[in-house]
Amino acid sequence: MIPKISNEFEIINTEGLKEVVINDNKTTTFVSAKIGSSYTEYYKDSYFIIVKNYYPSKNIKNKGIAFNEGSPVGIWYHFDKSGKLIKEENTDEGYSFTPENVVKYCEKNKIELPKGYQKSGFHTQIIKEARNGKKVWVIKYLIPDGDIQMVVLDGQTGKEMERKKVPFVSS
Repeated sequence: MIPKISNEFEIINTEGLKEVVINDNKTTTFVSAKIGSSYTEYYKDSYFIIVKNYYPSKNIKNKGIAFNEGSPVGIWYHFDKSGKLIKEENTDEGYSFTPENVVKYCEKNKIELPKGYQKSGFHTQIIKEARNGKKVWVIKYLIPDGDIQMVVLDGQTGKEMERKKVPFVSS
């Protein structure tokens, strides 16, 4: 369910790279700017994506896994400009209620999670936050009346701490 990623140094080859490439099982997106570039892999049957950010030199800056429409999960690797691995960040630290547990919670509660690349529109978001010094999962999803349901789960136990409806505001 969760794609794998290594801590190996890499350089992006931008020659011929398109903004969006859609294949049968995977869609990739590429964005480039003066400050660097970003490359994302979306998998047709996964709730998770691979994100890679690069320095303007095309050397990897950081990479890791994230929820599709959400927060980083697992280990993220950070590199200096020369390509040396300088940090391995465990983004799940302090969360005993795992990303897989969040997926199970959503399935059990009939909360639709996006799989693969989504062109536009609002899709369920799963975000990690700290509230009052406590790590939590925040799930936001559309409900039938057109508003958004927000659910806050304890990051340790998965216990529902808050549930409220918030208005959907289109940008």
